Amino acid sequence: MIRQWAVSYSQSVQWRLDATGTTGLGGPTVFTVWIDRHRRPDEPSACRASAITATSMVIKFDDPADIGGTAILERQITYRKTTQAVEDQISISSWDRNSTILGLSPGTSYYFWARVRNEVGWSTYGPRITATTLDEPDPPGVVSFSEVQQRSVKVSFVDGDTGGTAITGRQVGYSLTTGLPTTLVTYSGPTTISGLQPATKYYFRSRTRNSIGWGNWGPTSSVTTLAGVRIKVDGVWKTAIPYVKVAGVWKIARPWGRQFGYWEETT
Repeated sequence: MIRQWAVSYSQSVQWRLDATGTTGLGGPTVFTVWIDRHRRPDEPSACRASAITATSMVIKFDDPADIGGTAILERQITYRKTTQAVEDQISISSWDRNSTILGLSPGTSYYFWARVRNEVGWSTYGPRITATTLDEPDPPGVVSFSEVQQRSVKVSFVDGDTGGTAITGRQVGYSLTTGLPTTLVTYSGPTTISGLQPATKYYFRSRTRNSIGWGNWGPTSSVTTLAGVRIKVDGVWKTAIPYVKVAGVWKIARPWGRQFGYWEETT
């Protein structure tokens, strides 16, 4: 007679030859066989990224519910850049299954997987995740102008990408050349820049800051403040700045002219 039993876990199985009529088979006796049902563990959970900075992050994962019937001996997190084929592995032995990954590049996306090993072998890798390190913000958009006057102009710009963390500061800078700004002004929305010289060309740029630091300056734009009048000198029309005397003090004037029946400020 043949009988079958399902053995779903590691255990000792006994076969018994009864005493009656078994002497020719070596009985009576008992045979004990150890059946090893251990196997490789299931794949662990997907990794989770936290405490992300510009050059590091904490990666965690959970062991599988089914570890294959024997203890987990080793854990690994594998990671790589999206732009590289070379993989880096680190062994994780801590029971909380986490590791701080150091030496990462700012503003870079990384792939992360995890796997575990018992005495039988390694599991397959768990689901892959992508996490991106923080970076300085991208340069803002070009500075735009409105309400251009003889000594002032209103400026505004739009933030670029934040780099993964909130913008904490904004600046507008300007100078008389296309190089780096020589005068910086804190920006919190459309801002009127005062104290400029009439009939003068100024070059403006902007930048933003997050917890990582200041981003690069944005593109250069320019504006020329108003003068007011033009006069002819040796046959050549030139821009001039009109002045009027008020209570004994000469002050810059803002002249108006009438064209096609409408009064408007002259430039």
